[in-house]
Amino acid sequence: MVIRPETSRFISELEQHANRKLNHPYEVAELLDAARESDNIRLFEDAIFHAKFITKSFGVMQRIGADGEGYDKLSAEFQLSLDKAATLIRQIAETMSEGRRQHHRALFFSLDQESLSRFMEFLDDLSLVKNWRVDGNPLP
Repeated sequence: MVIRPETSRFISELEQHANRKLNHPYEVAELLDAARESDNIRLFEDAIFHAKFITKSFGVMQRIGADGEGYDKLSAEFQLSLDKAATLIRQIAETMSEGRRQHHRALFFSLDQESLSRFMEFLDDLSLVKNWRVDGNPLP
């Protein structure tokens, strides 16, 4: 998939805004462009919302530990949000070419620990997009 020039500029600006490099910049750009091209930008907005919740919740869960007060409830909400984010991302990815869909499946949705780690990194990247939006910046 060819990334739109304005999306490439956005990724660079996002990295400057976040003061760090994204883990999966091409996949973030590709997902954004696929959402825009298929008129599914609302799904993208929902996905970045869930990504922000997931990354914040994961940090809290690690900090309080499995025996911490509220951990069980937070863990359940975390899992629901993780499932929702995965569903939204898959829906957007369905509008991509078969090769790109397979790439996303292999990278983020294989049933192994490495894939889950990459998916969490991807969600962390998407949470930076949410921060960008919260700060009042538009998507390209």
